[in-house]
Amino acid sequence: MPPVVQNIFIALGIPVLIWAVWSTLRLARANRRGTAGIDVAAYGLLPRAELDPARGGPRVPEVAEAVRAAWEGDWRPGAALLAATGQDWDLRWDRLSALASAASQNDRWLSAWRAERPEDPDAAAVHAQALLYRAWDARGDGWAKDVPAERMAWFRQLLPASLHAAQEAAALAPRDPSPWVTMVTAARGLALSHEEFCRLWSELTARAPHHFFGHLNALQYWGAKWCGSDRLAHRFAQEAAASAPAHTLLPVLPLEASFERALQGPGPVPLAGRNPKSEIDAVLNAVAAAPTDHPGLPLVRHVLAAALVLAGRGREALEQFRLLEPWVGAEPWTHHADPVAAFDRARALAVLRSGKRSATAARGA
Repeated sequence: MPPVVQNIFIALGIPVLIWAVWSTLRLARANRRGTAGIDVAAYGLLPRAELDPARGGPRVPEVAEAVRAAWEGDWRPGAALLAATGQDWDLRWDRLSALASAASQNDRWLSAWRAERPEDPDAAAVHAQALLYRAWDARGDGWAKDVPAERMAWFRQLLPASLHAAQEAAALAPRDPSPWVTMVTAARGLALSHEEFCRLWSELTARAPHHFFGHLNALQYWGAKWCGSDRLAHRFAQEAAASAPAHTLLPVLPLEASFERALQGPGPVPLAGRNPKSEIDAVLNAVAAAPTDHPGLPLVRHVLAAALVLAGRGREALEQFRLLEPWVGAEPWTHHADPVAAFDRARALAVLRSGKRSATAARGA
């Protein structure tokens, strides 16, 4: 190579190298310190001290009131809340699971409800899901080999009870998919065969073909950690996403599958999985088309924000962070020891990958 050409390459290469080193150091600092030293208000973000890890999204007043009444021993507001949902199955599941979570810790109010209305299908469905929550609380989120024997025994005792209770609830309300969501979730803990699981799944989808929360739980069954494999989980996710109507949030399933696969890898907990641009764009389109009060929307935005950061799409990630704050109590952040710190590091990376235009737009908003 002639000396003149060599000099040109050197002249061009040194600035590029300096830029690459500088960018790497900035990203490493953001990954270590989060938004410390960044004027987050200039990007339309909240100070780290105001981030709340207790929830993944805002409270719904009527749900909070029903849960509060349940804790005080009054089951009637919860019963009225479920009766008012009609056949909005995702909304019904969100409300039912909130009541079941309360009942898993204190079920005296639920016992009173069932005693007064022994054939009430709503009370039966809450009871079945409460048993399932107790089972998972006993087991925890770790690998089976790490769970103490007495807790695993309690888990194995409660799971069949939950499945049986869900079957009873389904018999009381044949059109309701909610008890089938409970059964599908219990299926992975019970390690039911693929054939047995598919029978349960067909019953659920016959009642609600695009049930968001049902699909999330089914994806867990098909994952490598439970009863399937990475290949089966991705196939399930991609098929469900491809067949989903525009108003559903099912396009997030491939992102969920990628994150679950990344969790099984060596090293620290990942920010998210890696997905092609088309899959991330499909989720962006889904959140834009979904009703603003869809109970699954905050969960999807959290996963989407992480995926956008990992893909280097900082400006779009910041849009999701602004819509989510101050709530950070959802995956992927909750897989980290400090969800607030994980969320804040992701925000810092998004800022650095967004460019000055993002900051200017935020100031003018």
